[in-house]
Amino acid sequence: MSQGLGRSKEKSLSAESKRVPMKSILVVTLFVSLGIQQFGCTTSADNVPDHYRRGVGLQEKGDVEGAITEYRTALRLNPDDVRAHTNLGVALAKKGDLEGAVTEFRTALGLDPNDVRTHTNLGTALADKGDLEGAITEYRTALRLDPNRVRAHTNLGAALDKKGDVEGAITEFRTALRLDPNDVLAHTNLGAALDKKGDREGAITEYRTALRLDPNEVLAHYNLGVALGKKGDFLSARKELEEALRLLPETPENQEKRSAITSLLRMLD
Repeated sequence: MSQGLGRSKEKSLSAESKRVPMKSILVVTLFVSLGIQQFGCTTSADNVPDHYRRGVGLQEKGDVEGAITEYRTALRLNPDDVRAHTNLGVALAKKGDLEGAVTEFRTALGLDPNDVRTHTNLGTALADKGDLEGAITEYRTALRLDPNRVRAHTNLGAALDKKGDVEGAITEFRTALRLDPNDVLAHTNLGAALDKKGDREGAITEYRTALRLDPNEVLAHYNLGVALGKKGDFLSARKELEEALRLLPETPENQEKRSAITSLLRMLD
């Protein structure tokens, strides 16, 4: 749930069976997170792979600063290492330096214009910056190179949804699910898009499918709680929102999200 509970247009909550001040709550679509490149780089400098591998290991352990240091060392030794540029971009994005991330992804693509993962990563960084048109272009480029790239379909759907093209978003989410029926975020995002289209039962089905696949998916619990609340099933809505709150870590970056869920729960009192 790294990109918040959402800023899309709010929808009214029907409160026919219970008096409740819940005027408007949201369903949310999210982008799949950035993906790092794994081992296997070949360079002319013998010690570059060591720095690269250490960077990957540190990145996977969550040591972003350490990973950045290792990737930059690798790039000083070999400025043409595509995967080091890509992974440095992912680490910078994780740190919040989206401009730096975009620069690294573009540098990587200058060296290898056909790198599908980097096109997808660049699209996600641009989307996080609010450049939806740029993001859509990158996702579509990735899909021209690899039409079976599930993450690119899911992220393209999220970008189209945020742009207001709900039908286009639904098409992309369904394509992602044809390729990978167990993609939890694609089910969750499809549910959000169906809800926006007015298909609440379809949305609830998708959220429940996502939670069957991953009972700890915070966004699916949140969106399901919202959908059930709109349907008038306030008891079940409370249960889902409480579970979302329980699963969402109490960290500074999640404070706003936790406060939003807590406010919705108070509205159900």
